[in-house]
Amino acid sequence: MPATRQPLKIVFTLGALLWASASLSNPLLPSQEEPNFFNVRICRDRQVLSALKTAAASTLRTKVNIANGSGPDWSGYEPDDIHLEAVSLSLNKNEVFCSVTISAKGIIERIVYVVSTTSDDSWAVRFGGTTGSELGGHKLFPRGPITVEPNSAK
Repeated sequence: MPATRQPLKIVFTLGALLWASASLSNPLLPSQEEPNFFNVRICRDRQVLSALKTAAASTLRTKVNIANGSGPDWSGYEPDDIHLEAVSLSLNKNEVFCSVTISAKGIIERIVYVVSTTSDDSWAVRFGGTTGSELGGHKLFPRGPITVEPNSAK
């Protein structure tokens, strides 16, 4: 194939991939700057962190600190402690893999949490699991994974 046709083929391939993934047509969260664009802002989204913290506190029945946050509610978080690890795009579900340090019950652990689209164009957060799980949370959340779908996701 001539060199001039190669870029055109790449553009058509990428366009087909984005068009085929209907769940990418709308923003996943308010923190997304534009549709079809995934960045660390999704991991640091206030709604995502709130869902994660609430589910963790409810599961553990104790106070939980996320991202070294020591202040009340939303003060004291260290944004540099929250990382975008990977993005997985498919026809049925898009997932953003993030990691954060979480502490509770005297245990400090780095966990991976997944922000994903749902069938009703909403989103969910999933974390925890058994040892060897890709979601971490081996000490604090060994029975997971735990999934939470916030009511106010839109």
